[in-house]
Amino acid sequence: MPTPLPISAYVVLGLLRRHDGATPYELDQRIRQSIGYFWVFPRSQLYAEADRLVRRGLIAERQENDGRRRRTLSLTAEGHDELHRWLATPTGAVMEIHDEGLLRLFFQDPGDAGAATSMTRLAQEQIEAHEGRLAEYDELVASGRLRPGSPQRATLEVGLRLQRMMIGFWREVAAEPPHEL
Repeated sequence: MPTPLPISAYVVLGLLRRHDGATPYELDQRIRQSIGYFWVFPRSQLYAEADRLVRRGLIAERQENDGRRRRTLSLTAEGHDELHRWLATPTGAVMEIHDEGLLRLFFQDPGDAGAATSMTRLAQEQIEAHEGRLAEYDELVASGRLRPGSPQRATLEVGLRLQRMMIGFWREVAAEPPHEL
């Protein structure tokens, strides 16, 4: 039985299914415009994972002979099958949250002088940040690039709801900073 693939491999396979014949640079741009909003995927990981998948025969690589010698990546039949198996397998994994604002709020000590002011300022900054992200998502909706009913539009809906929820949460913190330990 082959060694299971890490999630990062499925990111590359999934991107190539949607954007076959892309260079790693183009895939990086696609990540920033799509899953990068909810899945952190460093550029270095993209290049390393692509190399591993080529070695495993799950993606094919074509390199230019001259000029910039760009690498163009394509999904192989084996890669498509592996992605399909992964997509068909249920997962019990739940969302992981890495939010520096929440981390800073968690470590506040309401008994410290200035803590209420600090939490209020943090909340106001977070409101502004989440409103900015919500505006980006609203622009994606308005652009019409994501068809209603598509899996990508459904994923964006989660982002829209999360941003609205976070704005509401931080407004509550700004209005009444936590005061008990």
